[in-house]
Amino acid sequence: MITVAVAGGTSPGLGRSILEALINQPERVTPIVLSRETSKTPKWLSDLAIEVRRVNYQSPESLDDALNGVHTVISTLLAIDGTWASTQLSLLSACIRAGVSRFAPAEFGLGPLSAHHIALVSPQVEVMNACREAKLQNPATFEYAGFHPGLFMNYLGYGAPDQEEALHGFEDNWEDSWFHVNTMKAEIPLTKEGEVPRITMTELRDVGRFVAAACLLPDGFWQEDFSMVGETLRMDEIVKVIEKVKGGKVEVMYRKYDELAALTKREENPWRKFWYELEGAIARDTKGEAFVDPILNGLFPDIKPVSIEEYLTKYWT
Repeated sequence: MITVAVAGGTSPGLGRSILEALINQPERVTPIVLSRETSKTPKWLSDLAIEVRRVNYQSPESLDDALNGVHTVISTLLAIDGTWASTQLSLLSACIRAGVSRFAPAEFGLGPLSAHHIALVSPQVEVMNACREAKLQNPATFEYAGFHPGLFMNYLGYGAPDQEEALHGFEDNWEDSWFHVNTMKAEIPLTKEGEVPRITMTELRDVGRFVAAACLLPDGFWQEDFSMVGETLRMDEIVKVIEKVKGGKVEVMYRKYDELAALTKREENPWRKFWYELEGAIARDTKGEAFVDPILNGLFPDIKPVSIEEYLTKYWT
């Protein structure tokens, strides 16, 4: 029996999906949640009857107490106030002091190469470097992994008849995304060569299942890249799936690579620039950015993630 702490586990999308998967292994895992002292416990978390430990991420004493008896820490923390890296570095340091065996930083998104090109998530580089150093200093007692699901498939659920169920707590600025199933419109960036790029999409519940399975691997089996794949398709193939399921024609706008580069360069709004940089990661069509290797799929062949067509059929018909 191991104790797995989900930092930021009060999040209704990612944190909830991981916890729901962990509680399905009651004989092997005891999940707990690390939550800021000022955060409220949502009803769905109270209903799961999972222990919530209040922490001050700037207090070593608070973190040390909260990590007592913990084997694995999964971070789903997100801070847009400039403290994202420092908060996770504090948590990582506390893990080493407390003898935590495993740490997964908040990498949940595009592949491991993408953070080098996207300013808003660039703190991931510093945190991952710190994880590597911690592993070098504690080779026999510590390991880490970055979980990379690509884009959440739940972007395709906005506007669905049962949107709440389709999103499963997912919250993001969907208006800036590339597929608008409800209005049958899509925006597709092109590669330098004018080709349509590939993207990986994974549904939130499947992300939780893969993460929970990884937590049950024997010590010594974690690796730096724990990417997972719901499905990887070219963006125009996704358009065809939408058309098949919805029975209509999607209006597609294609954006040339040079046009996207110019838009990104002159954009001053950090949030809008972030979305252009995400689009640039897609347009580079490089493995390890917007599409990833199915590493966890290979380790856990019994986990059958939902495909894009299955997801759309379930929530749009």
